[in-house]
Amino acid sequence: MKTLNHNSQGFTLVEMTVSLGLFTIIMFIATSSFLAIVNSDRKSRSVRIAADNLNVALEDMSRRIKTGTNYYCGAGGDALNAVQDCIAGGVNTLFFNDQSNLRVKYTLDGATHAIMRSVGSEPMIRVTSPEVNVSDLRFLVSGSALTPNTVQPIVVIGISGTLGAGAASTTFKIQTTVTQRVYDN
Repeated sequence: MKTLNHNSQGFTLVEMTVSLGLFTIIMFIATSSFLAIVNSDRKSRSVRIAADNLNVALEDMSRRIKTGTNYYCGAGGDALNAVQDCIAGGVNTLFFNDQSNLRVKYTLDGATHAIMRSVGSEPMIRVTSPEVNVSDLRFLVSGSALTPNTVQPIVVIGISGTLGAGAASTTFKIQTTVTQRVYDN
């Protein structure tokens, strides 16, 4: 008859089951953490891309307004030389003449929640990407009157809305002031 040697080395079945269970729990926690980090990175990238798009759209809008003339805010500003200030509350549509003396229109499209632009007789095009949901666009114009006028025209642009979609969205409010580059005399 053989006797068991208590000095034999190795794992028992119980030790192996416990260590395998601990390893599985630790790997599950590590994998969950890794997936949460990847998901968070994906969300932050989508918000950053939308913010970059909004920044490019606002910079383009500011550059065009800065080099423009004959500002008119509100409906009915299609006429090439129409000018009108709007200081109280602002409106969501701005007309002005660009450097080529074409009438430019910026407006908020309530259906798509996008900033739209048309130049001359071109159709309206979307300026902001679908990831940018603009809920409010305001233009305040002062100093656009032709005569007598000793004030350089100033356009204040206010935009608010959300960047991204769903749980990854973040709200924003941006305001910038643009002064006409051409001296107004």
